[in-house]
Amino acid sequence: MPLRDRPLRIWQICESYPPHYGGGAAIIVRDISHALAGRGHDVQVLTTESRPGADYTGRIEPDESVRVERINLRYFRERDPDGWQLGMRAWRRHERRIAQLIEERIRSWRPDIVQYHTTRPFGEGAPLAIARNGLPIVAMLHEAWFLCARLMLLRSPQSEPCSGPGPVKCLECMYSHYDGGHRQALPKLTWRLPRLGIYPAYRLWRRRAARRALTGAVGYSHFMVDAHQTRTGGEARYVPIGINLAGVPATRPSRPRKPLRFGFFGGFQPNKGIWSVLDAAAALKRQGLEFELHIWGPQDGDETAEVAARDLEDRVLLRGVYAPREMWETYREIDVAVMATTVCEPFGRVPLEARAVGAPTIAPAIGGLGESIRDDVDGLLFEFGDVKELERQMRRVLTEKGLFERLVAGLLPTIDTRTRGEVLEATYRSILAEHPTLARS
Repeated sequence: MPLRDRPLRIWQICESYPPHYGGGAAIIVRDISHALAGRGHDVQVLTTESRPGADYTGRIEPDESVRVERINLRYFRERDPDGWQLGMRAWRRHERRIAQLIEERIRSWRPDIVQYHTTRPFGEGAPLAIARNGLPIVAMLHEAWFLCARLMLLRSPQSEPCSGPGPVKCLECMYSHYDGGHRQALPKLTWRLPRLGIYPAYRLWRRRAARRALTGAVGYSHFMVDAHQTRTGGEARYVPIGINLAGVPATRPSRPRKPLRFGFFGGFQPNKGIWSVLDAAAALKRQGLEFELHIWGPQDGDETAEVAARDLEDRVLLRGVYAPREMWETYREIDVAVMATTVCEPFGRVPLEARAVGAPTIAPAIGGLGESIRDDVDGLLFEFGDVKELERQMRRVLTEKGLFERLVAGLLPTIDTRTRGEVLEATYRSILAEHPTLARS
């Protein structure tokens, strides 16, 4: 049967897959895999994990009709996901093992198309090995891994948003470490260059080859699509994915509560910016405003001290990590979601999850966040990295009459990922039709 008429063999390659934590990317991989399998396609997943036993060995487990293979990579999962601490010799040995692993799987089951999600432990060798075997590769643009060795298009040493790769920019970024500016970074090159050697430059060269090996790319924000267009092999296409709305409550709680509840869902992870939110909250308290700040997510052990240092014990509730089944009830407990990401956020799930239960979001105007929040219509945006602006927008919600109600009334419906299988299938078939080898099948 011609390829255009039969079910597809689709290989999803990703860093994490539920129930292991992997953020929004892992959830999307699971949801689209189930959606495609539900349309009759043969979907297999290759992912990573850390468990007792030999490295590079696989463990098979079914996830409904999806076959999942988890490769044991303890060092990368526990200590160094990108392998930047390994050095040239150890990394090249790892590359060879990953290429061998990929080629063994292709010989045993040859997919029609590979959907490649950010898979840092596999490095650049995995997509290059896939391309050598003549398989079409479509990148899913959860992050900017194919463009950015630091993943999030945030330029070092200044911590400024980056417009995309360039030889000088990328080398400067990799041989500095967010030192604050060039004046602070330049003196450190005297010891960084000998210590790092040509390893970062080698990885940048391999990263460029990997993105050129792509047959196409799919992004669910225009920001990510525009960033990759013309820089990767094949066309980058916009396909809205949404979120999985399974179990979303039919009714919404009465809002706003008294006192109003802000909700933060990044815990104390460094790139989520909780310290900016705490600083803004402390300023609001000094102004005599009543509110609560509920914080969900991973904690680092110093969170209680951070709260106490800002005299916020009576305002902040540390809620820990919620189970996936508790997500909708967690969002129902807040009135306004708050984001303060310190990186160039590719998309952001929080505004969509909050929207699904009737809560607006305050977030920085960076990356793809402006696509899921219409400023002053269904949420509020503030200048990236500006704590005073974050404080101002939080204060507006607390003090500006009618603003909260207007934002809630402006919330749009949310796309359900479970309905996107047909659209993704059509995208895959279109890409396959343009592939020079497969177009004749």
